[in-house]
Amino acid sequence: MNPLRPYLPALLLALSAATLAPIARAATAAPPAKEPEVKQEQAPSAPKGLRVAVLPVVNGSGEEDATVIMEDVLREEFKKVDPSRAMFLMPEDVERVLDDLHADDRASRLTDRWGRYGTLDSTAIVGLDSLLVADAIMLIQVSEWETKRAHNIGEGQSNTTINIHFALYRIRDKKKIWSKDEREQRFAREMDVSSSTVGYDETGRVQTPNANEPPRVHEVATDLVRDALKKFPIK
Repeated sequence: MNPLRPYLPALLLALSAATLAPIARAATAAPPAKEPEVKQEQAPSAPKGLRVAVLPVVNGSGEEDATVIMEDVLREEFKKVDPSRAMFLMPEDVERVLDDLHADDRASRLTDRWGRYGTLDSTAIVGLDSLLVADAIMLIQVSEWETKRAHNIGEGQSNTTINIHFALYRIRDKKKIWSKDEREQRFAREMDVSSSTVGYDETGRVQTPNANEPPRVHEVATDLVRDALKKFPIK
């Protein structure tokens, strides 16, 4: 008889327990903790600028060149405005779009009324947000555009005077949301009559070319438009 036989059941039981214990512990162990989810913050979207349709300049100065120079100045200065503040549709583009849509009278009605009375044609503006894909219209009027040349010693300094009015109307509710009036009378450098670079005759009339040149209208207009747009609103 095998002397270990009486102990076999106990040995088998102990062996089974030792084998099954790690399996049981693995089955009952708590699942590993999940790593906390990290929420990624979305960067704030950039503010959307106003879409502005600029209507043809109203020239109330009597100087024919004022409109052409102003449109050149506006084109250059609008390019410098951050697109997050505003994007501009120039007057010639506004007229072209309206002409293609057989609504070419809209711009003239708006500029005529505003130029004469400073008020908005509430009928002509209706629907322009769809036609021009714009949020607002800008109206601009030149009321002074003058250069004065001092021809004689003692007459004073040559000067340039420009006065520009701006108004911005939101198309949806016809509300004026911005306006600006800019005027400057800029004087040329005073002539030094004691200098040999300035010649004049016995009557005091200046003879030296360009010595009495008034400030350039393009430069004065540029500074006025730039100043007006410094605090141009965002939507």
